[in-house]
Amino acid sequence: MGEREFKLSLDGKEAAVTGQAAEIKWSGDWVVLVLTDVSGEADGIMENEADIRFSLNRIQVYLDAAEAGAVERLADLAVGNRVTVQGECAMFQPARNPGEFDFQLYYRSMKLHYRMFAESWQATDEETWPVRNFLYRAGRWAAARLSETAGEDAGMFQALMLGDKSGLPEETRKLYQDNGIAHMLAISGLHLSLVSMAVYGLLRKLGVGYGAAGILGGSVLAAFSALAGGSPSLMRALLMALCGFLAACLGRTYDLLSALSLAGLWLLWDSPYLVCQAGVQLSFGALAGIGAAAPRLAALSQSGPVLKQDSREASEQMTDKKGRPVQGFYVSVGMQLVTVPMVLFHFFQFPLYGIFLNLLTVPLMGIVVASGAASVFLSGLVSLQAGQFAIGAGRLILDWYEWCCSLFELLPGSSLALGRPAFWQMGAYYGILITVLFGGVGKSGNRKGGTGRKILLALGICFLLPVPVRGLTVTFLDVGQGDGMVLQTRQNTILVDGGSSDEKKLGENRLEPFLKSQAIRQVDYAIVSHADQDHTSGLIYLLEESEAVKIRNLILPAAGQQDEAYKKLVKLAESRNCRVHWMEAGECLALGKLKIRCLYPAADFQTNDRNEHSLVLHVSYDAFDLVLTGDMTSAGEAELLKEPDRLPDQPEVLKISHHGSNTATSEGWLERLKPGCAVVSYGEENRYGHPHQEVMERLARRWIPVYETGKSGAVKVKTDGMENSIEILYNGR
Repeated sequence: MGEREFKLSLDGKEAAVTGQAAEIKWSGDWVVLVLTDVSGEADGIMENEADIRFSLNRIQVYLDAAEAGAVERLADLAVGNRVTVQGECAMFQPARNPGEFDFQLYYRSMKLHYRMFAESWQATDEETWPVRNFLYRAGRWAAARLSETAGEDAGMFQALMLGDKSGLPEETRKLYQDNGIAHMLAISGLHLSLVSMAVYGLLRKLGVGYGAAGILGGSVLAAFSALAGGSPSLMRALLMALCGFLAACLGRTYDLLSALSLAGLWLLWDSPYLVCQAGVQLSFGALAGIGAAAPRLAALSQSGPVLKQDSREASEQMTDKKGRPVQGFYVSVGMQLVTVPMVLFHFFQFPLYGIFLNLLTVPLMGIVVASGAASVFLSGLVSLQAGQFAIGAGRLILDWYEWCCSLFELLPGSSLALGRPAFWQMGAYYGILITVLFGGVGKSGNRKGGTGRKILLALGICFLLPVPVRGLTVTFLDVGQGDGMVLQTRQNTILVDGGSSDEKKLGENRLEPFLKSQAIRQVDYAIVSHADQDHTSGLIYLLEESEAVKIRNLILPAAGQQDEAYKKLVKLAESRNCRVHWMEAGECLALGKLKIRCLYPAADFQTNDRNEHSLVLHVSYDAFDLVLTGDMTSAGEAELLKEPDRLPDQPEVLKISHHGSNTATSEGWLERLKPGCAVVSYGEENRYGHPHQEVMERLARRWIPVYETGKSGAVKVKTDGMENSIEILYNGR
C-alpha cells in the first residue's frame, strides 16, 4: 500500500478527498484530522488531461479553526463522520541534511504519506464510532478542565495525561531532553502501570477474580490508551500489561522479555517502519535494559553463578551479599547502556547525569499523574477551586523537576556532545555489549574475567566517540532559498553564511541540528559573505538564541562596515563574547593546510547593493581548490577577470553565485576558471526561478557537472588534499 501511494505523485496537486475521521486533534489554531478509507480526485498532470482518481489508506488534513464560524462547525465534528475536503496535497518531506528530522520516515511509520491544508470542507454524514467518539469528547473535556486548573502548566499536564504536546513549551521540552528525562513527557509504560495499579490492583483487593479483573482492567487500559492518542510506545505498554493479566489468569509466570518480544512483533507486523521511530527504539531499548542487561550487570558485580534467563528469577537474584536490593541502580545503568547509541543517533548528545536525575524524578511521577486526574474530576464535579487545590502537588513536583534539571546543567560535563554515530559504530558497540553481558561462561556456570569485561565495555563505549575528520570536508547544506556551507578539518570548523528566505526556523531546524550531529559545539570562524537575510538568518539564531553551539570569531566584509545590517551582527557577536574581524581582498585566514583567501572586494569598495560587495573566497587544502562566490554579480566577476592571476586554475569545485541567477556566472568567468564541478544552492520551486536556464546551459555546454541542493539535498565534498569525492547525502523528490 505504501509504495503504491508514493507512486501516485499527488504532491502539489489540487484534490478533493472523502474519508472517515478516525482521529481528531486540536492544536492551536488548527484541527488535525486523520481520514481513513480515502477516495479522491486530483487534477491531471497536463492541461486538458482527465482528472486522476485515487484511493489512500490514510491522509492527514489540517482545518483552520481561526476562520469565521469554524469553531462552531468543528465542535460538531465527530469521530466516524465522513468528511469531504478540498485542498492541495503535499507529501511529507524527507530529511535533506544530516541531523535534520525526517518527517517523511516518521509519518510513513504511522502509515501516512500525504497531508492537506483544507481550503474547504464539510461533513457529508453524521455516522459516528460511538466508543471512540466518546473518548474524543472525554479528552476534550479533560483538556478544558486542565486548562482551567493548571494555569501556565496546563500544556505540561495535557502532555503527561492526554498525550497532547501541542501546548508544551519548547523550552521545557528541550530542558527535559537535554537532561535525559524526556521520556516522562510521553505517555507509555509508566503511566499505564499507574492506571493498572489503580484499577487492576483495586479489583483484586476487592476480591475480584484474576479473569474478571484482567478483563475489566484491560478494558480500562485500552480505553486510556485510545484517549491518550495510542502512540506505539503506549501500545507496547498496553500489550505487555495484557500479557501480565493473561499470565495471572492462567496461573503462569509473566516474563518481561517474552512479553516485550510479542509486543514488538505485533507492532512491526502492523507497521514495519515503526522500527525507525526514536520513541519506539527507546521504549523497547529501555525495557531490554531492564529485563536483559540489568540482571547480568548485577551478576558481573558479584562472584557467583550467572543469572538464569527467566527475567523474574533474575530480578529476584538482584541483591547484594547481605540480601539488600540493588535493583534500582542496575536497572538505571542497564537502561542507559542499551539506549545510549539510540539517544546519540537521534539527539546527538548524552546526558551524563541522566541516571541520577531519573532516580530523583521518576518515583514522583505517580503523584503528578494522580494530582492531575484528581483535578480533572474535582473541577468538573465539585468546583474549580477544588480542582486547583488538587493539582497543586503536581505543579510543585514539576517545579522540582525544572529545578533539578537546571542544577544538573550547572555540573561539569552535564551533556556530552558526541554527535550521531555511524551504523558501524553502533554495531561494534552492541557487539561488545552482548559479549560482555552474555559471553564467557565457564563449565561451572561462573563468569570469567570480570576486570577484562569492564575494560572491554569501556572499549565499546569508545566506539561511540566522534570519528575525527580526515582531510577537509565541505558540506553545502540544503537551506532552502539561501546559502550555508560548513568546512571541517580535524582542528577547525568554519561556517560560511547560513541563511534562508523561505525556511523560517533554519537555525533551529537545520543548521544547529547539523552541527550537533557532527559533534560540533564550537564554530571557530563564521564568515558572512554579505548581510542579506538568505545568508544570515540561521547565523543570527546561533548568535542570539543557541546554547548548544558557540561562535568564537565572526568575519564580515570590510566594504559593508557602514551598513546597519552589519552593525546588528556586530552587536549580537559582542553580546556573546565573539570577536569580530572585517575582511577585505588580499587577506588570508591560515589554519594549517586549510587556507581561506579573500579575492574580492577591497575595503574601499563603494556600493549600495549588498550583493556587489559579497566576499569571494578561495579555499585551498594542499592541491584542492574551492571558490565561494556569495551573491557576486557579473560586474564583480569582470573586476576579478581584470587580474586573472589572482584566480585559481581549474578549481575542483565552484559555488555558483547568487543561487544560479543569470546576473552572474558569465561566459568569461567560466572560461577562466574551468571548474571541475559546480554546486548551486537554492530552494525548490522558489519564486525567483533559480537556477536560471541560461546559467545551467552555460555549465552544460562546458560539460561541468552540477550538484543542486534544491533537488538532491545537502552535498558533501571530501578531500585529502589530492583526491576528492562528492556525495549527495539525501535524495529529494
